[in-house]
This record gives sequence, C-alpha cells and structure tokens, in this order.
Amino acid sequence: MTKTHDSTLKTILIILGTILVLLFLAIYFWQPSQNSDYFFKYNGFQFQRDQYGYKLTLYINNQATPAIVHLREDPRTLEDIPIQGDAQTLRAKQQIYITLDPYANLTGKTTIGALEIDAIIDNPYLFTIPVSSAFTVPFANATVRTCADVNATEGVILLQTGDQTLIREEQGGCITVQGVTENDIIRASDRLVYTLLKIMEP
Repeated sequence: MTKTHDSTLKTILIILGTILVLLFLAIYFWQPSQNSDYFFKYNGFQFQRDQYGYKLTLYINNQATPAIVHLREDPRTLEDIPIQGDAQTLRAKQQIYITLDPYANLTGKTTIGALEIDAIIDNPYLFTIPVSSAFTVPFANATVRTCADVNATEGVILLQTGDQTLIREEQGGCITVQGVTENDIIRASDRLVYTLLKIMEP
C-alpha cells in the first residue's frame, strides 16, 4: 500500500512538474519580442504595430495623461526622406494652415497626409496648435494661404508632388511636404510628425 501511494505521489509530482515546465516555455516563447515586426524600439521609443498602423505612448510636458499616437508609417522606413531647414519652427506658431493647390489633381490620399499632421499638431496632449485647411489659390470660397502668408504667429504646411520626396522649411515657418507620388506625401507627412515629436532626427 505504501509503495503504491509513493508511486502515485511521484506520478502526480512528475505531471505537475511537466505542466509547469510547459507553461514556462509557452510564456517564454509566446511573449511579444521587443524587436519583432509588431513590437520594436526606435530611438528609445516603444512602438506597437496594430490594425491602424504604428502606435506609441508619449508623455509630453510632464502631462499626467499620456498621449496615444497612431501613425501609418514605420519610422524605420522614413529615414531616407531628407529634411532641409528647421521644421521645429512650427512649434512656436499659434495657428497652422495645411494648404495645397486645388488644381494639382491631388486626391484623397493627400488628405490622409494632412490628417496625419493635423492629428498630432492639434492634439491637446501634444502641441495644442489649431490647424486649418486652405488652398494656395482662390477656390470654392475656401481660405487661401501660401508661404507668403507666414508670420510670427502663423505657419503654413504646403503639400505637393515633385521630383523628390522631401521636407523643406523656409521663410521661418513655411514647411513644404513633397512626394513623388501621393503615397510619398503620406510618408513625408509622417516623417514631419516624427521629427516634430523628436522621435526622428532631422
């Protein structure tokens, strides 16, 4: 009887030990890697890929509540986009206009780039700078803004296509976000946002 009892106890202990080992291995191998396609660090910031794009949590200006930022593009894929001048001049503005040429045959894809910028600059937990849309020439009674309208309190972001994808600052607060295609405008828009957030270097 004692031998049978000892044998049963040993069997139970072996089973429990096996379960614990398997549980440990499952946790070890299934936990998200810090440098996987879905979780990675970039310049000290933790990114998570989800169905909306790339998410990161930021604490700005000692805010108690974090800002959850979603952007479409992986910052690692934007390092080839050059920035000419100082894009940080936008941070000192009290109003920013995102403008484009209504006759440039741009579609809703360019609007996505504008929304990416707007969502960050106008975010109450980030920059809290009002952002308005405009055109570079009179069209449908919309506001007209160009680089010539930049002043100490108002900045302009011009979205356009061109022969190179880049970001260019001039006139102390006019930022040109240019892409070879409209998809490139979206990429350059996110490059600008990551730079304003100081996640990417100029």
